[in-house]
Formats: sequence, structure tokens, C-alpha cells
Amino acid sequence: MTKSSRVRNIAISTLLVLSVMTFMALMGDYYFDLNDDVLMKDILSGAYTGVPEGNNIQMLYPISAFISLLYRINIGPDWYGIFLCTCQFACVFMVSYRLLSRIEDRLMKWSLAGMLLFFMLGVIGSHFLFVQYTFTCGLLSATSVVMIMTKKEGDASLVLSAVLIAIAYLLRSEMLLLTLPVVGVAVLTKWALERKEILSYIEFLVAIALVIVLSQGIHRIANSPSDWKEFNRFFDARTELYDFQYIPDYDENRAFYDGIGLSESEQQLLVNYNFGLDDEINADILFAVAQYAADMRTEEIPLPKKLAGALVMYLYRLRHIAAQKSYEYPMSDFPWNVVTLVLYAGVVVSALFPKAERDRKKLLLLLGLLATLFACRTTLWLYIIARGRDPIRITHPLYLMEIAVLIGILIMNAAKSPKCVTASLIVLLLIGAASFPNQTGIIGDELDSRQLMRTHYDALYDYFHEHRDSFYYIDVYTAVSAGEDADFGEATFSEKMFENVDNTYANHDLMGGWASKSPLYYKKAAAFGLPAMEEALLLPNVYIIQNRSGDLEWISDYYREKGRDVSVYAVDVVADTFAVIRVSQTLP
Repeated sequence: MTKSSRVRNIAISTLLVLSVMTFMALMGDYYFDLNDDVLMKDILSGAYTGVPEGNNIQMLYPISAFISLLYRINIGPDWYGIFLCTCQFACVFMVSYRLLSRIEDRLMKWSLAGMLLFFMLGVIGSHFLFVQYTFTCGLLSATSVVMIMTKKEGDASLVLSAVLIAIAYLLRSEMLLLTLPVVGVAVLTKWALERKEILSYIEFLVAIALVIVLSQGIHRIANSPSDWKEFNRFFDARTELYDFQYIPDYDENRAFYDGIGLSESEQQLLVNYNFGLDDEINADILFAVAQYAADMRTEEIPLPKKLAGALVMYLYRLRHIAAQKSYEYPMSDFPWNVVTLVLYAGVVVSALFPKAERDRKKLLLLLGLLATLFACRTTLWLYIIARGRDPIRITHPLYLMEIAVLIGILIMNAAKSPKCVTASLIVLLLIGAASFPNQTGIIGDELDSRQLMRTHYDALYDYFHEHRDSFYYIDVYTAVSAGEDADFGEATFSEKMFENVDNTYANHDLMGGWASKSPLYYKKAAAFGLPAMEEALLLPNVYIIQNRSGDLEWISDYYREKGRDVSVYAVDVVADTFAVIRVSQTLP
């Protein structure tokens, strides 16, 4: 590649990144997609415990420690948000530059640039504005696949790919492991089509294994204290119960709950997620409930029937074409599924034509590799659908992985079949362009929905700030949504990334959630001088925040079963939405 070509490719790639960034900035504010990301940000920044923490529970320790160090150096900026956005836009640049650098034909190059632009805007679109660490992990992994598929003999592509996979694994280990089989297919495909540098690919796979082992080793050492070990058991039990099982009804399963020593009011804490109120709800209790629920579910739905149902849904999503109606639900795989289908077709056609360049053995090999890729993606999809874990933050990265392999093969065929490759890129460009208005509408509607939500939660956070001498425990479902008190179309809770950034210690916490009962949770309570939550709620300066229309009986029932008569009443209402609730012990 000449110096002028390199400069041109850098300029085009930079322009693509700036175009996406500018469009998103014109659309509206960047948001953390979910409340999970907000809590992770609070832990890393010091807003949770008062000090930036190196273990934010959801990520592996090395990357958490690195981001928390940035907050320790300068606590003002939103480093976590900056980190996620930097990763995403760096991926856009790397993919754009690498693919452009592998093409010489001018028409093909500009077709590729246009396709990339509209793919980012019309297909990925909303993920750049509503940022979530699981999707970012998937984007990093897909970028590593592009590096593998466009590798030239003797270059450092595999080193860069390994670095990207390492960052992705540290960021969201479960998601990286889910995408790793496709990375393996990419390695197999690249080597099988070129039959070069097999030792380099073996070293690459070994390096990935070492990264995983080393990262886990450091993380385990950081979590080796006994309090962290016990919390990790609790965390795993909570994940199994809430993400993959359900909480059986109390009346229908009274004998089981009596057997594990869980009363009706305590079971209600599991239902409303406020289990932080009861110190007796531990890992053993959650594991027992999860196992009981799993046994009951197995009796209700046999595994073959579950897989059959997953297959029906998988085939439907594979072929169903319908414009998105909203950001996430109801889910639609368009235009992702169409883009993938066009790439499969484009790869086959570019191998078939021109006839003079057709190689029967290579064609059969290619078809076998495509079948392997499709079998791999089918297995992954059936796995997530059968487990009921198929939100867009997981399915869209899986599409990205598949697309990365296919676009890599297509670019490998560019020199042999330039017309077919160019035609495929133009078709993809048109699909992205056709999807762009719908994606723009989806983003606009979601921004409006989130602004409605922020109107309520900004008022609540202002209330916390104005009453710094008090502490507030927030009902978990209230922390997620204003519920019946929400305006029509209002989104669930999230925060803007770069507006009103406040990393000072926050005088509020959830009554449950994934950080509940962690060492950080107890550290936060200690920073405010609070005892266990059951006792803390009886203090004069500690309150519960719950949606105004919510039922208060669960609080009274809990204390009554503990042998305490309490009065539960609202002392204030915030934004005509949130009740500030006082719990006081009734004198005998």
C-alpha cells in the first residue's frame, strides 16, 4: 500500500467515525443503556462507597481497577462512559481502515465506505447512543474477527486481535465466551482458505487461552478475601434465580418454603427484589429456591420440547422481516437478518463468478466453511433462546460476529470477483440506507421516552442532594421504573453519560439488586454509619423510596413477622411520583 493510499484510508475512516459521532450528537444525549451500567459507574467513580473501587462486581478486576484509577486521578469526568464510547468508536475506525486498506478498486472502495456509514447509522445506530457494556464487548470481539479475516502474511493482525479479545473478556467475560466459538470459526476459515501460517494461528489461540487464565487468576486473587468469596456465591445464586429461574408462589409451595425456613414476608422480599432487608436471606437460600424452581420447570417443560420451541422461534426470527417499532421491545431482527442473508449470498456468488476463476475444490471448501459458521451461529442462538436470554444486547453482537466473518470472506474474494463484491456492497449500502429513517425514528422516540423518565428521576436525585443528612433505601422496582406513576411511554431508569456528572458519595442505595450484600454494600452503609438495613430503617434519618401508588403492606408484614410493630407512612412525595416513607417502631 502506498503512502497516499494509507493517508486516504485513514482520512476516510476518520470521516466515518466523525460522521457517526456527529449524527449521534445531533440526535441527543448519550445514555447508559441500563441501570446496571449506572451502578457500575457509581462503584467505579466512588459515588457508591465514597471512594473509587477497583472491583465493580460485573467486570473482571484488572479493567475495573484501571478505570477506577482514572477516577482517583481526576474524579470529575465520567471515565466509565468515556471508556465505553472510546472502545466503540475505536472499533469503527479499526474496521473501516482495515477493510478499506484491503481494497484497491475505486468503485468498490467507495461502495464499502458508503456501506459502512449506513451500516453504522441504519443498523447499529441506537447502540452508539444508548451504550451498554455487553454490546461493547461484542463489538470488540467482532472487530477482532475482522482483524483475523483481513490478516496479511507476516503482519501484526493477530496481536491486535488478541488485545481486543483480552479487553472484551475483561469487560464482559460471559459475552466474550459466548462469541468465542465464532472467533474459532474465523480462524479456521482464514487458515483453510489460505493454508498459511498455521503456527501463528495456533499461537493466537494459545494466547487467548492464556489471557483468559491470567485474567481469571488476577480476578480470583482480588476476590480471595472470605467476604468476597461468600458474596460471589450469593451473586451466582441470585443470577441463577432471577436470570434463569423464577420464584415459586408461596401458597402453592408452602411446605418447601417452611422446609428452608423462609416465611411468607421473606419470600415476598424475593418477589419484589428487596432481599437486602433480611440478613438471613443468603446464598444457600437463593440456591435452594433456584434449584426447586428448576426442578418444577423441568417437570412442566421437558428439554426436548423446550429445544423444539426454541427452534421454532429461531427459524421465525431468521426469516421474519418487519421494521422496528421501538428500541428493544417488541424485538425485531430486521435489518440484521437481511444483512446477514445478503452476505451469505454475496459470498457464494463471488465464489461462483466469474466462471473462469471458479475453482470447484475451493468452492466446496467454502460451502463447508459457511455451513460450519451457520451451524455455530444456530447452536449459539438456540442456547440463548432456550435459556430465555435473548435481549438485543446479546443478539446484536451475535449478528455482528457472523457479519464480521462473512464480510471478511467477501473482501478476500474482492480481487477475483470485483463486480460481484461491489454489487454485494451496494446492496448492503441500500439496506442500511433504507433502514436509516426507521432507526432515526426509533432513536428519537427512545430519547423522548428517556427524557420523560429523567423528569421524574432528576427531581428524585435533587431531593437526595437537598437532604444530605438523611439516607434513602430505594425499592428495587422503583429504582427501575416509576411503574403506575410513570407517564405514558416513559422509559425505565437510566442516566445520561456526560450531563450533570456527580461522582460524590450518594446518600442512597437499593434495597436489593446485584450489589446487595457485597463487601461494597456494607462499606457504603458503614460510610454513613448505618447498621443492618432492618435496624437502619428504624432510625429517624433513614427512609424508603417507593412509587407513590405502591403497596406498603409488605414492609409492615415483614416487621410483624420479626416480632416488631411498626408504623409505615409517607412523609413526603417527590415529583408527584415517589413516596418518601418513614418506618418507626411503635412503642409498647
